[in-house]
Amino acid sequence: MTEYYTDADLTASKKQRKKTLIIYFIVLGVYLAISVAFFIYYRTLPYKGYGDTADKISLIKWVHYPITAIFVVFSFIYLGIIFKRVNRYYKMCVHMSTGLRETSTGSFLEYDETMQDKDGVDFKSLVFIEWNKYKKDFFERKVLVFYEKPFPEIPIEANVSYITQGNVLISYEILS
Repeated sequence: MTEYYTDADLTASKKQRKKTLIIYFIVLGVYLAISVAFFIYYRTLPYKGYGDTADKISLIKWVHYPITAIFVVFSFIYLGIIFKRVNRYYKMCVHMSTGLRETSTGSFLEYDETMQDKDGVDFKSLVFIEWNKYKKDFFERKVLVFYEKPFPEIPIEANVSYITQGNVLISYEILS
């Protein structure tokens, strides 16, 4: 059997997830340090400031509010797009490593480059012709492969035995 998905993919996705979290927490730490510094400086100023003190209070507010707005926008974008995609890919890899696997045999028909979304992860597909023992008829089955990975090299009309988990290709073997 030729392995298309291995546990090394799970390890790589775990590292990628950890790296994105570390980057976010570093930015969060920098923001919190700036906020604490501004708060401490603000607390040291007199209660009712006139002249120079009032200018310092205004300056603190005019600097800290945009920094807070930038951090909030960054958080929504970073956590809502980048981390969300990485986390979904990681969860998909965990399910592929621990989930139930199904073995099937079919005749390879074609590659389908169309991007498909399953559980927030991008896929492309291999199209197989399989025999349905209950309906006593052939049908097309699209087996998903990760969009970032290259297609496995399977000759057209070759009989292939393949293992899937959640209709995602894990390994395959060309029979003829």
